[in-house]
Amino acid sequence: MSSIDFTLFAPTIAEATLIGSFSQWKQIPMSFEHGTFHCSIEISNGEHEYKFRIRHHNEDKWIDVVDPYVTKYNSIKNTGIITIKNGKKILDEYVWKYDDVKLLDNKDLIIYEMYIADFADNGQFSGVIEKLDYINDLGFNAIELLPIQESMGINHEWGYLPRHFLALKTTYGPSTDFKKLIDECHRRKIRVIIDAVFNHTATDCPLAIIDHDYWYYKGKHHPEHPFYWGPELNYEYYDEQQNLKPAFKFATDVVRYWIDEFHLDGIRFDAAKEMDNYDILRELDNVARSVRGSQPFYTAAEYVPENLTIVKVNGGPVDACWSSSFHGVIANNLVDKNKFELDLIKYIISTPDLINYLSCHDNERLLFLLGKDGHLFDDNAFICMRLAMIILFTSVGVPFIFQGDELGDAREWGSKDQHRKKFPMQWNLLKNDRNHSLFNTYKQLIELRKKREELKEKVVNFIHENQNDYVLVYARSQELIVITYFFPEEKKDYEINNIPQNGKWIDWLSKNEYQVDNNILKTNLGPFDGRVLILQK
Repeated sequence: MSSIDFTLFAPTIAEATLIGSFSQWKQIPMSFEHGTFHCSIEISNGEHEYKFRIRHHNEDKWIDVVDPYVTKYNSIKNTGIITIKNGKKILDEYVWKYDDVKLLDNKDLIIYEMYIADFADNGQFSGVIEKLDYINDLGFNAIELLPIQESMGINHEWGYLPRHFLALKTTYGPSTDFKKLIDECHRRKIRVIIDAVFNHTATDCPLAIIDHDYWYYKGKHHPEHPFYWGPELNYEYYDEQQNLKPAFKFATDVVRYWIDEFHLDGIRFDAAKEMDNYDILRELDNVARSVRGSQPFYTAAEYVPENLTIVKVNGGPVDACWSSSFHGVIANNLVDKNKFELDLIKYIISTPDLINYLSCHDNERLLFLLGKDGHLFDDNAFICMRLAMIILFTSVGVPFIFQGDELGDAREWGSKDQHRKKFPMQWNLLKNDRNHSLFNTYKQLIELRKKREELKEKVVNFIHENQNDYVLVYARSQELIVITYFFPEEKKDYEINNIPQNGKWIDWLSKNEYQVDNNILKTNLGPFDGRVLILQK
């Protein structure tokens, strides 16, 4: 038996007691000091269930609440779980094997977004481990996981209503499996980024049960905003008596725990626009980097539409901002043959410190939209996808794809409860010639991105623009140019001037060769053509 401390920070409530399997669920009194209830009790080694029983001021009723800092959670019984080994609290006994592997810098990132429940055949961390060689062979060096914190119990859903911030969603498997997944990623030099929600929580989050108005805004943070997903954490409120900002402290505690315990490599902050607080984002970034130590770390913010003041190069708190514009501009200019928004296309190609995507969990897949809005199907749709992919991997921002895009998944999310629908990976699509060709194009473009250093830099020169002919050509260096053509009809004997150098150029994808003389390339352009030309020395 060992003496174990239990604490509950709840400065605004009247009383609190501890209950658990170790006391046959009988109440154990807790003393109060400096805003925190605490007690120490003798507990044997092993797993034990527990929670707190609290009473608010001016109320006679006692209510049960799970520890806001619980690291294991029983979603069936609604209890926290504590594990004791040799007189100490532990999460597990996993031994890290690949911490010494030096991971790639942020400028090298090529990110694969993953929803574990749909990606893995068994819907668990262990199933993702079985597919890591697939991710590695494709060439991705980072995976970004939809929220893995406990949310909505055992329900199949994306996880954007966090309830227990320090506990894993139980359906994904034990903490040792998650650590092994991260370790195996690191062995392959794949970084692991998590999508984290710090704007809001579920209504039954323990913080809301203890005292809603202490941790949250009383109503909507911004009443004029159209979106409201749940109680919104108040990072501005300062408790003078406790000398702290409660929500601020809780969020930093959460980040410190996740990075320290799981050796994560990045965080994407959901709903940063609704958070509207650069101070907390900056602090979370600083805390994460201080814990991760010598390994690189990456922070990104979801801000729709993107706001470049949020990135560090402009004085903001994070490394990058999600670019909803990239998806929107590409989709709009492919589905409408009369549209060629040259300035917007140049913006999405050339703007640094953005994360660019054709599809993500928040929007319909591009291949679906090409059919629905552009009436482009079969070969025509896949030709458009090829052009879009070329732009994605040769633009200045970080390329990012959602699981299944590489297979040619064209299923519709729908507008209702898409976060609860099941969309398992359609591996059989690779049996189709079009899909297999698309898959190989992804591999080729990822290989290109990794091999060519100029694609990791922030320099792009637009060397040929023709609004009337729907043609845009840009150079990422004197030796690499990209030709894009946004029209469904062939254009013969088209002349592209201002090619940086004369000589023989070869298309990275088709391997076709082109001769440039007098800095002019004369060529035929097919419908929605795209080419990446590299100078042959």
